[in-house]
Amino acid sequence: MPIRTVLVLLLVTVGLTLGPVAQAEPLVLQLTVASDINPATASYISRGIDAARRRDAAMVLIKLDTPGGQMISMRQIISDILHSPIPVGVWVAPEGARAASAGTFIIYAAHVSAMAPSTTIGAAHPVMITGGMPGAEPSEGAAKQLETLTEKIVNDAVSQIRGLADKRGRNAEWAERAIRESITATASEAVEQGVVDFIAATADQFAEQAAGRTVETPAGEVTLKTSGARIESVEMSWRESLLSVLAHPNVAYLLLIIGFYGIIFELKVPGIGGAGVVGLICLILGLYGLSVLPFNFAGLVLIVAGVAMLIAELYTPTYGVLGVGGLAAFVIGSLILMESPATPVSRPLILGVAVATGGFFLLALGAIVKGQRRPLAIGIGALPGTTGTVRQRLDPNGLVHVDGAVWSATCEGEPIEVGEEIVVTEELPHMRLKVQRKE
Repeated sequence: MPIRTVLVLLLVTVGLTLGPVAQAEPLVLQLTVASDINPATASYISRGIDAARRRDAAMVLIKLDTPGGQMISMRQIISDILHSPIPVGVWVAPEGARAASAGTFIIYAAHVSAMAPSTTIGAAHPVMITGGMPGAEPSEGAAKQLETLTEKIVNDAVSQIRGLADKRGRNAEWAERAIRESITATASEAVEQGVVDFIAATADQFAEQAAGRTVETPAGEVTLKTSGARIESVEMSWRESLLSVLAHPNVAYLLLIIGFYGIIFELKVPGIGGAGVVGLICLILGLYGLSVLPFNFAGLVLIVAGVAMLIAELYTPTYGVLGVGGLAAFVIGSLILMESPATPVSRPLILGVAVATGGFFLLALGAIVKGQRRPLAIGIGALPGTTGTVRQRLDPNGLVHVDGAVWSATCEGEPIEVGEEIVVTEELPHMRLKVQRKE
């Protein structure tokens, strides 16, 4: 028998023995979005789609629970889904979740969509950004311009979501009503009205029900082979997680306030260093978070102006004039800082910060007034010989803490550093002290 024939028979025998080659298990990459739609979310979804393409996944599954978010980030996500060569499924979950506002658009952009029981979708009316005072009535001309602008934005949103509905074969009329009338639907209603494809309680159920469907991608028609798929979660990177946290309005606002407080404390009690460093870091992080939010520049300016007036009150006491004006500017700026009602700063948080700030500066003002009146109670000439500590470096002028109060002071000779002990040698005019280093 020829050698070639023997080899062929051997290969056939081995093939029959081993049986058919096992098929590779299909892979589904799951992304979890449980926050507002922001640049961190958009970056996360874009990275997940790229990872699915590199790993030749059968599908990207976005588990969605969002109140809405920024239109720019929403459009980026929609663009990534529409240009993805890997089919993208969007699943509103877990139970109790919602796909409101921007989430509705993302559902309509998906190749396959589903909702878990007890979830909702809709209320997609665009929120206008005005920058005015809360509750203030605009002028007739401004109201007309606002109405025109609102109409343009709503019409643009309707056009976009109807286009997505036509592309994915979903209910365009319901989508338009979700924008114009802010209607919502439960999971069962959404399936009945052709808003989503089916109801799925788990990711595995989603993969099973999506299997066999044919969807259109830039690479052509793709039949989903997700039955029995291995579902692998892709988590946010540390950078995306940090940006997502910083992009929360309350977090950005608190970081700003902590930053201002740290800097104020450093200016009032110089030489410590830690408060200034912490304040500067918090201020930078707060501004970074603010940069990805739809904030009102006038609100930020008012907050800064308010803080500046409060600082001025500490150094040039006006018996409350600058303090009251600064606190008023601070509160007004806080109220209008976030332009979109979809991403507001908590009113109780603003109230708490305002009360704490007002209380702090009332105490500081009281201490200043008490310090100014104190010499009248103890009498002129009572301080020489009293010891104290340096609060601000004497070179030769600075601040010292003597007899329970902070005084302007001067020294002769070498500078005296912060924390060193001093002795008062003389009381000078204008409530200043002459001191020397304690031997």
